[in-house]
Amino acid sequence: MTLQVRLTIAMVAVITTVVTVSAVIAVSSAKSELVEGVDNFLIDRAENIVNLPTSIDARAFGQRDEKKLGLSEFLAEPDAVTQIVDPKGQVIFAYPTSLPLVDAELEIATQKAENLRGETRIRESTVAGIDYRILSKPLPRGGLLQIGRDLSEVRDALSGMIRTFLILGVIGIALAILLAWLLASRLAKPIKRLSKTAEHIARTQELSAYIDANDGDREVRRLAESFNVMLRALLTSREQQKRLVSDASHELRTPLTSVRTNIELLAKVKTIEEKDRESIINDLKTEIEELSLLVDEIVDLATSTGYKSENFANEDLSALAQQVADKFYRRSGRVIDVLNSGETLRSMQKVAMERAISNLVDNAIKFSPEGTNIVISVEGGTVSVRDFGLGIREDDKNQLFERFFRSVDSRNLPGSGIGLSIVEEIILRHDGRVFVESPQDGPGTIVGFTI
Repeated sequence: MTLQVRLTIAMVAVITTVVTVSAVIAVSSAKSELVEGVDNFLIDRAENIVNLPTSIDARAFGQRDEKKLGLSEFLAEPDAVTQIVDPKGQVIFAYPTSLPLVDAELEIATQKAENLRGETRIRESTVAGIDYRILSKPLPRGGLLQIGRDLSEVRDALSGMIRTFLILGVIGIALAILLAWLLASRLAKPIKRLSKTAEHIARTQELSAYIDANDGDREVRRLAESFNVMLRALLTSREQQKRLVSDASHELRTPLTSVRTNIELLAKVKTIEEKDRESIINDLKTEIEELSLLVDEIVDLATSTGYKSENFANEDLSALAQQVADKFYRRSGRVIDVLNSGETLRSMQKVAMERAISNLVDNAIKFSPEGTNIVISVEGGTVSVRDFGLGIREDDKNQLFERFFRSVDSRNLPGSGIGLSIVEEIILRHDGRVFVESPQDGPGTIVGFTI
């Protein structure tokens, strides 16, 4: 079933349940009120008869004479059945019809009144197909008074109420179905549009087909916004993937061409001097190392998004910089100085930040002549790494953090130009910025970031 059908069924089920329960409660309450009214009538009638000035003595009469019993005023237009039973359990008066006796009522009739103080019973019985509510009350001088009231009016009132509820219920449920369908259609409309958009994207791969997030209720708008955020992320990821593939293919083309040319040369030239052969083999080794390095950096770039899931925690930038300096000293033997100032405690992703500082130091080592130091300066939330190489051209500063960018002066050095782009990606995730400067007091370049 569609969402609209399920919503309609759910709403109609709820409305039907509420209407049914309300109707049952209303009918039960009405029945209780009507029966209570009948019981009050029976009690009042019995009290009036028992308290007549000419007190009824069921033992003194052997004939059914209402005048002698003093009942004339209650029997002119009878609205209830009146029956008197003598102490022997015999019905001596019944008008306009007789009522059935049960054993409990015969016991009341045959016992003395003083033993039955307050003994009044009410029950229901059917006489000639008519339901009666029957009250049995002992008489002061013995015997039993019974008053019966026809329940037809109560039954008719309840039947009429039930019919009314059924008619109104059917009409109400029909309206509920219509309104529920319209409401479900309105609620499901953004969902349908979302589904169609998803199907359209799956079919056409058009990730720019955004949904209008201003339509619908708050939850639907949030769903649409989340869907659009997902589309933007997918579109960005696709663009990055295309750019990565394009850049990687461009960077791989040169070393692959060189390797192929050298191999073809070795295959074609059957006699080659040892010096030339050694030169070609060395060139092949260099190009293969470049290929390996390039592949490693491309893998690093592809996996750098894994840092996004790392949790943020308060860490000391200066301590982290010192760890990186110690690590590269052990690897390269180069002296790396760490200068600290200010409060360097910051909220960061520790592993990602260590990677960013490491890339800066690795880049500085590549461009620093042997015997020169590398300087890491940590001032508050700013980390800068200085090398003492040839420096960087002014025109190249704006492109330094672009993927695969390599200045003219660095084309003969190892690397592919990916390391600094990873640094920028990490720092942007920390709401920071990257920078590149030329020092005022000597040669080299300062590359760093602020978070």
